[in-house]
Order: sequence, then C-alpha cells, then structure tokens
Amino acid sequence: MKKTLLTFLFVSFLSVNAQNPVQEFNFNGNLNSADNSISFLGAPTFASDRLGVANGALRLNNKAFQAVVGDLPQANKPRTISVWVKFNGLTIPNYILGYGTPANGQYFGLSQQAATGGNSDVSLIGWGDTSNVVASVPLVKDTWYFYSLTYDGTISKVYRNGELLKTVEGISRSTKGYILNIGKLNASTSINADIDDLKLYAVAMTDEQVMESYNSSKPVPVVTESAPVSNTRKITILPAKTTASASPVTEGYKTSKNVEVFSQGKQIPGINASNITDLPEGTYLIKVISGSAKK
Repeated sequence: MKKTLLTFLFVSFLSVNAQNPVQEFNFNGNLNSADNSISFLGAPTFASDRLGVANGALRLNNKAFQAVVGDLPQANKPRTISVWVKFNGLTIPNYILGYGTPANGQYFGLSQQAATGGNSDVSLIGWGDTSNVVASVPLVKDTWYFYSLTYDGTISKVYRNGELLKTVEGISRSTKGYILNIGKLNASTSINADIDDLKLYAVAMTDEQVMESYNSSKPVPVVTESAPVSNTRKITILPAKTTASASPVTEGYKTSKNVEVFSQGKQIPGINASNITDLPEGTYLIKVISGSAKK
C-alpha cells in the first residue's frame, strides 16, 4: 500500500511538473524572462499579441535575438519547447528558434519554410537530414499558430495547435550549447513573424499535456449576441373621411390619418382602418400618422 501511494505521488509530481516551464518569455513589452532572471539582447519592436493586447508580442522582421539560458536541456535529455507564432510573410523561410552546435544531431530548432501552393514544411531541425523531423502543413498569413517540439531521449515529436504532426523514433540527439536564438538558424537570419509566450520545459510533454497547454492559452472567441427579431406587424390604415362640420370654416374639408401596422419588421399590405379586425391573433406594432387636411 505504501509503495503504491509513493508511486502515485511520484507520477502526480511528474504530471504537475510537466506543466511548469523552467523558463518562459512572455514578451509583454520587454525581452525579460517571466522571473526577470535573464533577457534576450537587442533593440525590440513589439506588436499586438494573439489576444489583441498591444505590445504583447515580439515582432521579428529579418531580425534576430539571443539569450544565454542555463536551463536549456543538453545532450539527449528530455525537453519541450512551445511558442506562439504569427507569420507576416510567407515568401521566405522563418527560422523561429534554435540552440546547439551546427553538427549532425547536435542542434535543436524550429523552422517554417516558405509556402508553396498554400503549404509549407515545418521542421524540428537537428542539423542533418537524418536528424530532422519534417511535416507539410497548410500555412496562412496573419494567423496565430501554437508550436510544440518534444523529445524524450528517443522519440521526437512536432505539434501545431495541440495536434501531433509528425513522430520519429530512434534519432539520437546530443544537443550542446546554452545560447538560445530566435529569428535565425545558427548564423543565418530569416524571419518575418510575431512571436509570443516562448516556454522551455525539462520534460517531454505527452500528447494530452500539449493539447491542454494549447487549449489553456489559445484566444477565446468573442461571442456577440444578435439583435432580437421583431415579432410585430406593420398595418397601414387608409385615410377615413370625416363628416361635414357645422362650422363654416371646416365644412367641405376632409382630414386623414395613416395607420401603419408592422409584423416582423415588414408592413402587411392591404390592411387599413376598415379591415384591421381581420388580422389573426398576435402582437403588432401600430403607428398612427396625422395627414394633411385636404379640400
């Protein structure tokens, strides 16, 4: 019983720990990490984030930044990196992030290639074709996407918007380096995008945890209530003749009134003062308008 309880507590600890990044960068008007312990270097330009908050995302237009991050997993240690990206241009490769050495299996990065026919290759870059994980996906400009890369020491996975795009098993990774780059691949800068909420984890998140991370951070659609539909009817009552007045001033004159009846925002044709009682039961809007006196 005691052993079972300890096992449960250990599994629970790992599950909770998987949801806690070792470092994160929110880019809310600055380049600092969430705990203000480190910062990217460079002169930033900020843009609205995926929630529409002004200066909540970092804008990269052929510009790169780097930071020394001591928590970057080395060698073949488990890891997860997630980031929100909105592409402002699709005609060039977008080198989103990466760290390590430019040697086979010693790099760990994320790129989205230029779009062709509406599709583009998203890649977990390990440096060398045998170390890369590539998936072709539809790509739309000015749309926020949530990317996640995971590696558990054996299995490499690429996700977008919480959905698994590609899994490759058996790739040996020996990532080396503590300099995290955004906007460039090793020494090559190429990007036209906004990025938001970059997070680093020291565990390989499960499919369920990646989806939960996406769902908990994605923009919530704004639901607007539609205007209520009018159930009234519009009825028009034709002018009625007046009886002759004994007064010499008004004798020989006729007065008129227009009565309009509405139902569901439309006038009911053929209805006037003489036949208004022919309407079926219901709720109507009646408008009475005085007309001009006529000789």
